[in-house]
Amino acid sequence: MNLKHIEAFRAVMVSGSMTAAAKALFTSQPNVSRLIAQLERDTGLQLFQRSGVRLIPTSEGEAFFREVERAFVGLQGLANAAAQIRNLGSGRLRIAAMPSAGMTLVPHAIKRFVELFPEVTVSLHVNTSGTVNHWTASQFCDLGVAVYVSEASDCEVEQLSKVAAVCVMPAEHRLAGKRSIKPEDLEGESFISLCHGDGTRVLMDEVFQRAGVQRVLAIEAQYTAMCCEMVRHGMGVTLAHPIVARDFAGPDIAIRPFLPATLFPTYLLFPPHRPRERLASAFVEVLRGLHEELLAEVVAPVRSTAGRARARSRAGA
Repeated sequence: MNLKHIEAFRAVMVSGSMTAAAKALFTSQPNVSRLIAQLERDTGLQLFQRSGVRLIPTSEGEAFFREVERAFVGLQGLANAAAQIRNLGSGRLRIAAMPSAGMTLVPHAIKRFVELFPEVTVSLHVNTSGTVNHWTASQFCDLGVAVYVSEASDCEVEQLSKVAAVCVMPAEHRLAGKRSIKPEDLEGESFISLCHGDGTRVLMDEVFQRAGVQRVLAIEAQYTAMCCEMVRHGMGVTLAHPIVARDFAGPDIAIRPFLPATLFPTYLLFPPHRPRERLASAFVEVLRGLHEELLAEVVAPVRSTAGRARARSRAGA
């Protein structure tokens, strides 16, 4: 019994006759008849009853056809998988991201990516940068987005960006009228920090330590998005990646450049010792383009809003 025998049997069952089956298989009716006879000998089953030129499936033939159909569904699944692999990778993309990107930039990029490649399944896993390093290095994920690269990691690394932080404050804050915010402006201010151990928290603290500025560090949060939400509720000010701040921009929040520039790096991680997934490369292309678009959206409004705030401040004076 081989695949040709099964194809001939299935074609007869689906079309209802050897003549129609032969036409569907681009062969002759005698060849189909021969293949069916060989299949019956090999299986020991009587698949059809002959009634003149007609073939009537037996109960054995019906039962065997159900098994054949199950097998063909599996074969079709393999054919679809092969088509996805041929066209664009494996058909599944697993992304690991640290929270600041995983709750803002990456979901926006996934939305655009699945619009371009609707047959691809995308999984997003959000955790600390250290865990992102581990998930990517272990090949649990095809791509990682992290704020730092672990010294123990052997992932392949590319830099996505190095972007200056912005200061996020309540819209009615006393500093909202300033063009930009400096560390000394935040002396004594209630400052919402990321939790200890976060790489971005270390960068922030170093800036204020160098400037000799004391903030009121009464509130901490695990994610930058949470810090921005607390700002919205008037609980203090924070520093954030501009794209994270963008998702929280609105009438209750003011966003200003922070000087001197405090650069937040973002890295792309790829599993080591294996060719880069085509799906991952396609997603990175989408991610880079969207990153630039979103960054442009937030930088220009921040500058213009700061200008309007200064004008209101002068008019009030």
